[in-house]
Amino acid sequence: MSVEIRAVDVQGTVASGYESVRAAFEDNLASGQDIGAAFAVYRDGAALVDLWGGTRVEDRSVSITDRTVFGVNSTSKGVASICIAMLVDQGKLDYETPVSTYWPEFAAHGKSAVTVGEMMSHQAGLVGAREPVTLDDYITHDGVAALLAAQEPFFRPGLWGYHALTIGTLTDELVRRVDGRTMADFYKEEIASKIGIDVFLGLPIEEDDRYAEMFGQQDAPAADLDVPNPEAMAAALANPIIVWDFPNQRYWRAAGHSSAAATASARGLAKLYANLVGDDRQDQPRLLSKGVLEQAIRERIAGVDQAMGGPGRYAAGFRLNDGAAGPNPASFGHPGFGGSVAFADPALRIGVAYVTNTMRNPGPDWIDPRVAALLKALYAAEAAR
Repeated sequence: MSVEIRAVDVQGTVASGYESVRAAFEDNLASGQDIGAAFAVYRDGAALVDLWGGTRVEDRSVSITDRTVFGVNSTSKGVASICIAMLVDQGKLDYETPVSTYWPEFAAHGKSAVTVGEMMSHQAGLVGAREPVTLDDYITHDGVAALLAAQEPFFRPGLWGYHALTIGTLTDELVRRVDGRTMADFYKEEIASKIGIDVFLGLPIEEDDRYAEMFGQQDAPAADLDVPNPEAMAAALANPIIVWDFPNQRYWRAAGHSSAAATASARGLAKLYANLVGDDRQDQPRLLSKGVLEQAIRERIAGVDQAMGGPGRYAAGFRLNDGAAGPNPASFGHPGFGGSVAFADPALRIGVAYVTNTMRNPGPDWIDPRVAALLKALYAAEAAR
């Protein structure tokens, strides 16, 4: 089958030696795998790669620019995990303390011993609500938070299942209990305002003209996995039904729910992760102490996802690399439904981010081929340094 090759206008810069990364990015756009995208890699405050290209709209009439932001779906979860880690650093939370210490209602139905670290690593068994809820319920927060606290879990710690939307509610409530601010306000005041990045938990209306419309161009599912707990899967993915165009809903972008509603540039996400693993010479305040970062990124669970099938490894909110984030198993971050991803590689002190407005299924190995091509070129360039 022939592949249509389109002329593309790619903007941005790459450091000397990283030209192959630009070529891979151009190929993704020229082949039609991407309509609009951006890719960035930062180390110690400096850009190694900062690229963008394609169009914001399907008729290709409005180009992506360096100010464009994208809906990043579950890549949002990494941002929330950084917020929780900062509260640990501030002494307001402890990963090994039961959630019910901070949120007494959470103890219902035998959850009194579930720790913050277990909840963050998707072991709390609260993958979805047992009663019907809507996306509006998630946005208004209080009702769903109360439901989850009072609810019997679908499984106990020692097993894990992806908390697709609920982890945003659980972490937000935890922030409110110990800090008094919402997750979105904490993030804005403690992170975004301090390091000046285009990553939003709640995109302001005055910034909305920067948004790149998302397109649902997914193929048939790439894999057919057995799900250990079908009841958990239904709660996680069908109450409400999770659909590809959530980011295109203005009210969802405005809400900034930390499970899946962040809006971001690749540059902003790469800078954010690079801050966590950069050396002491970086020109921005370090968000986390090295000791707390070590706690935040240590493996807490590995095995089969009870709600979605397939293997996975989780730290305290961060997904640990299982091959989708380069060769280093210690890399940590989070992918998003449809293709976006952001992570840090501590060995190389780099923050890496890819954002796209073109929803695709991953390949048979659950790795997005667009990201795989970019990372292959990036790590080859790093190895040649």
